[in-house]
Amino acid sequence: MFAALGRFAYRRRWWILALWMAILPFALYGAAHVAHVLQGGGFSIAGSPSDRALAEANKHLALGESALYIVFESATLEARGEEFQRLQAQALARFQPGEFRYLQRVETFANVRDPNLISRDGHASVAIVSFSESFDKVQAIMPEIRAAIGDTPLRHYITGEPAVFEEIERISADDARRAEYYTLPVAAVVMLFVFGSVVAAGLPLVGGIVSVSTTLGFLFLFGHVYDLSIYVLNISTMLGLAVGIDYALLMVGRFREQLRAGDEVGRAVEVAVSTAGKSIFYSGVAVAVGLAGLIFFQFMALKSMGVGGCFVVLFSVIVSLTLLPALLGILGERVNWLRVHGRHGMNGHGWIRWSQWVMHRPVLVLLAVMVIVGALSWPAFHMTTGVSTSEVLPADSEARIGDRMMAERFNPSLATGILVLVTWEDGSSPFTLGNLLKLWNFGQTLKGLPGVSEVSSVVTPPDLSRFGDKGEFLKSLLGEVSGTGGLEGRVGGDQYLELKRLMSAMAAPGAFLYVVVPKAKDNSPLARSLATQIGELGPPPGTTIWVAGVAAGLRDFLHGLYGRFPWVVLYVVGSTFLVLLVLLRSVLLPLKAVICNALSITASFGALVTVFQWGHLSGLLQFHSSGFVESTLPVLLFCVLFGVSMDYEVFMLTRMREHWLETHDNMRSVGLGLARTGRVITSAALIIVVVAGAFAFTSIVVTKALGVGLAIAIALDATVVRVMLVPAAMRLFGEWNWWLPRWLDRLVPRVAQT
Repeated sequence: MFAALGRFAYRRRWWILALWMAILPFALYGAAHVAHVLQGGGFSIAGSPSDRALAEANKHLALGESALYIVFESATLEARGEEFQRLQAQALARFQPGEFRYLQRVETFANVRDPNLISRDGHASVAIVSFSESFDKVQAIMPEIRAAIGDTPLRHYITGEPAVFEEIERISADDARRAEYYTLPVAAVVMLFVFGSVVAAGLPLVGGIVSVSTTLGFLFLFGHVYDLSIYVLNISTMLGLAVGIDYALLMVGRFREQLRAGDEVGRAVEVAVSTAGKSIFYSGVAVAVGLAGLIFFQFMALKSMGVGGCFVVLFSVIVSLTLLPALLGILGERVNWLRVHGRHGMNGHGWIRWSQWVMHRPVLVLLAVMVIVGALSWPAFHMTTGVSTSEVLPADSEARIGDRMMAERFNPSLATGILVLVTWEDGSSPFTLGNLLKLWNFGQTLKGLPGVSEVSSVVTPPDLSRFGDKGEFLKSLLGEVSGTGGLEGRVGGDQYLELKRLMSAMAAPGAFLYVVVPKAKDNSPLARSLATQIGELGPPPGTTIWVAGVAAGLRDFLHGLYGRFPWVVLYVVGSTFLVLLVLLRSVLLPLKAVICNALSITASFGALVTVFQWGHLSGLLQFHSSGFVESTLPVLLFCVLFGVSMDYEVFMLTRMREHWLETHDNMRSVGLGLARTGRVITSAALIIVVVAGAFAFTSIVVTKALGVGLAIAIALDATVVRVMLVPAAMRLFGEWNWWLPRWLDRLVPRVAQT
């Protein structure tokens, strides 16, 4: 099949080139406009317990699905003062229902008289802008919201989930574009070193660029019928450049090798496609299998990365099996034009000597590899995962500054806290003496939980000194509800206003709300554990309790993420094993490949812990450690690395099998296979390290971590694992490397070797 494809690509080379030239303008147009069809967010789970709880709260209390916090600040004006409030109102003049999609209400100190909206130092005030839709929809209109804030001498910062994620995605898109600019020149230098010819070096770059452009163009069309996250840009660019260049490098290298062996151009193209092309095809399948694991998750963002990754691998394979053979057929011997050094680079004498050295000392080499990999992997067993919010942004970003001001200068219950809703199925009013007593007791239970800083509600006031006991306080509340009075004059002015606000905003027929403020941040394990504890409490008699808020949402997110992860691991490992079983017709080699991949991935996890959890190299990479590894990174790295690192295994083992079928000499086959692919593998790995390394210097911490994890894992995989561990292990296995039971031999489909 692959030989026939090679012959076709050579005979129809000009037609194939013309077809690609016709496709490319449309692909480039789509690539330039793909961001317009991509969506923000994508990490929420519709129908999760916290999602249902928030829907229930909105049904009774109209809290809003999402909110922005606009912090206004002045060095000279008092925030409670008339001039400050006038300037703030002027800046927010356009924030009226109907002016913006989804706008529900705006709360400021001027219109709700909530003292919590004034900072503790008295020089800042926050406006809470509530929306009727989820944060990802509000995120899409953030440019309109920013433009609507009028000119004002007050410094202002917009924060909240929509603003944070909008900045993350905007900066990520800018980072992806910058990474392309940095990586292509470095990749060109690497290609020049590998091939020694400007023309030969240019072909892999063409392959990578065409693969990425075609993928983004296709995603522009696909995004009109399928929800895709903005994060698909990063994964498509990173993987497309890396894998597209790798595959082209393998194809060009084999073509030049055949020319040096004396083949005519047409024959060289045929052999290159039948050998390197087959390796590229099965490598693409292995990479796609790993990336397809992301599609199993419930989150649109991860699904999108899986879809984008699979498509970019698909187009990289198509480009390598059609466009590149056509170009090679057109160029012929001219592929060696514009030499910069005289070495062919693929002769492999040094690699033969290296493989002989390794295979004569297999036990020593295995022990050395285990020590190296073990040392790098050890930190992985101390990994703590968490979920970042604004901390992933650069320190000078608007949303991060605003978030820091909210945390340091305002009451923590304002923007944080676990929402605990109590509902009565019969629609009973909370404001009866019996119900208030139940709510009081439940409020005291909440206040007594470990890790609770405060509980904000009508029945949990901070100061009861002016009342004789709780009964007198609750009767005063009933008097306030009935209109006969009872609170005014017995509590301070601010506390009276706060209680009145809570009575109207956090209670309604059939529902009552508490805001539980944890002692730790909402994204901390303590807060998530507290949300779970609250959900397990027995509700007041005759009621149901619902738990929402950031901590509860993150708990559900992590459950959705890691609840499915074991099944994803099983799918990826099992599918990869089967692909290699068909390709190599061996039981031991696929098993060894899976184990080698696991070692590389564990070492990359260790690097993540060392750098991002413990903070080593934080100065060089310009970030502040949050003390944990972002929870999505182990999942992403596993799926991406399991596929990408399998590239090298496929490249190497298919060449070894080619020699094994010719000689049936295990040591000679391993030595020749390593000699023919060692330089390709290390060069291909260097390309991925360059591409991933460029992302290590981007602005978003999660993107940095993904780049560092990929770069370290691939560097280790292509050097220590593939060129030391693999030949040493294959020397020890001997002819068992190629063993396949007869009954299994009859079941496994046969793949033509040419």
